[in-house]
Amino acid sequence: MIKLLIHATGWLVARTPHVLLRLLAGLLGRVILLIPKRRSLLFSNLHHAFPDRPRAWHAHVARLSCVRLIETGMLSLASPFFSETRIRRMARLSPELEAIMRARAAAGESRPLLIGTLHFAYWECLTWLGLLCPGIAGTGVIFRPLKNPVLNAWVKQTRERHGVLLLSRKNGLQDAFRIMRRGGIVSLLFDQNAGGNGALTLLLGRVCSTSELAGMLAEKFGAKVVVFYPRRLGFWTMRFEAVEIDSDGTSAGVTLALNRWLETLLSGDEEFRASWLWSHGRWRTQDAPWQRLRLEAKRDLLDADLAARGLTRATMPRRARFWITMPGDRDACAAALPLLRRLRRSRPDAEITLLAEAALAGPPATAGATPGTTAGATCNLMGYNLGAGAAADKVIFLPAPGPARRRLVRSLRNEFPDTHILLENSAGADREARLINAPQRFGLCAPGRRRPHLTHTWSPPPGDVSGDHPAPSQVRLWEQWWESLGLPREPELKPERDDGGWTYSGKHDST
Repeated sequence: MIKLLIHATGWLVARTPHVLLRLLAGLLGRVILLIPKRRSLLFSNLHHAFPDRPRAWHAHVARLSCVRLIETGMLSLASPFFSETRIRRMARLSPELEAIMRARAAAGESRPLLIGTLHFAYWECLTWLGLLCPGIAGTGVIFRPLKNPVLNAWVKQTRERHGVLLLSRKNGLQDAFRIMRRGGIVSLLFDQNAGGNGALTLLLGRVCSTSELAGMLAEKFGAKVVVFYPRRLGFWTMRFEAVEIDSDGTSAGVTLALNRWLETLLSGDEEFRASWLWSHGRWRTQDAPWQRLRLEAKRDLLDADLAARGLTRATMPRRARFWITMPGDRDACAAALPLLRRLRRSRPDAEITLLAEAALAGPPATAGATPGTTAGATCNLMGYNLGAGAAADKVIFLPAPGPARRRLVRSLRNEFPDTHILLENSAGADREARLINAPQRFGLCAPGRRRPHLTHTWSPPPGDVSGDHPAPSQVRLWEQWWESLGLPREPELKPERDDGGWTYSGKHDST
C-alpha cells in the first residue's frame, strides 16, 4: 500500500508543471520552519556555525535550505518516471568532472577511484551519472537501506536503472571491496553525524563525529579520492561538479581533508550553503547523558585536526554552549566553582555561560550590580575572577523576579545553548530553563521531588542527604552527579583569597 502511494505520488509530481511545484516547495519549506523542533535545530546549527552573522541572515539561509529540502524530496519521488531525454535536459557535467573521467579513460587507469558525496540538494540524482557519464557505469554506491523491505527494493530498482549498483551499508561492503580490488569506482556519503562509530573532528569550529569509511577504503586500496556533487542552477536543473581531494592517503588524512574541503565550501559558497541540509543533526556527538561532560571517543582525530589549523585543545574554538544556573546562596556558589574548572578541562570545546542572580555580580561589598553580561577577562562572580575563560566565558546576571527578568529569559533562547545544568534547585529556575529551551537540561532531583521541566534528572544514592546549602554532603553530591554525566575525577580544587583576589589551589591551578 505504501509503495503504491509513493508510486502514484511520484507519477503525479513528475507530470505537474514546474511553476506549481516551485510554489508548493516554497509553501512547504515555510511550513517546516513553523515546526518548533525543526526550526530550533535549523537556527541553532546556523547560529553555531556562523555566530557573527545577524539573525536575518540565519533566517534567510534556513528558509532556502528548507525549500531545497522539499525540492529534493519531490525530485526523488518524480525521478523514476523521467525519460532519459528529460534527464539530459535537466543535468549536465562540469568541465572539471569531464576532464577527470577523460583522463582516467585515456590512462586506462586501474587505480581504484573513491567518490565522496554529500547531503546537498539533489544529491540522490548522482545516480544519473551512469547515464550522463559512461565511465561511471558499474560504480558501486554504498547506501543505508530502508527498514521497509518493499520500499527498499523499489528504491534500489529505480536508482540502479542508469547503471550504478547500490550496495547495502549493512552487508554490501564486501562487494565494495571487490570493486576496489579490480580498480573500479565506489561512491559513498561522507557524514558528520556518525555517532559512536565516527571519529572526533572539527567542522566549522564545532566538534563533530565524522565517518571514517571513506578514509579507510582510500588507505586500504590506495584509491584516488574525488568529491562529486550537484550544483543547483535552478528548480530541478543542475550541473554535476567534481574536485580531487589532496591528502596524504592515510585514513585520518583523507577524513580530515574531506571535512576541511566541505568547511571551505560552506564558508565561501552562498549557493552550497543554502543547499546543505541544515535541518539535520549535524553535530550530534557526546550527547549521551553519561558522556556529556567529557570529550573523548573510540577514535579521536581532534589533535591532528587542530594541529593542521595551528591550534591546540587549549586554544580550540569554543562552540559547544554549556549554560549553568548557579545557586542563589553565596557559599553554595563558591563551592561550585571548582567544578567549573574541571568542566573547562574536560570540555575544552565548550563556551561556559553562568546564569546568576544580580546580587552575586561582584565582591560582597559591591553586590547588587546592574543586571547584564560580563565576558572574557572581566568575567567576575562574587569577587572570583573567572577571567580569560578559566572557569567560565560569560556570566549573565538576572534581575529580580518580574517582567524585566521574564523578557530577558525569553530572549536568551535565541542564544541556542546546547546543554543547561541547574545547580539551583527551584521550580522558578526550572521554568526559566524550559523557556531558554536547551535540548538537554540537567538537574539533581531530591527524593520525593519532581522536576518536569528538565530532560534529565539524577537522584542521590540511598543514604545521601540533599539540601539547598553547601554542606560537604551537598558538594559531594554535585561531584557524584557531574561524574555520572562523564566528568573525569580529579583532586579537589579549593578557592582561596589573597591580596590579589580569589585564586585556586591544587594540582591543576596553572591550566
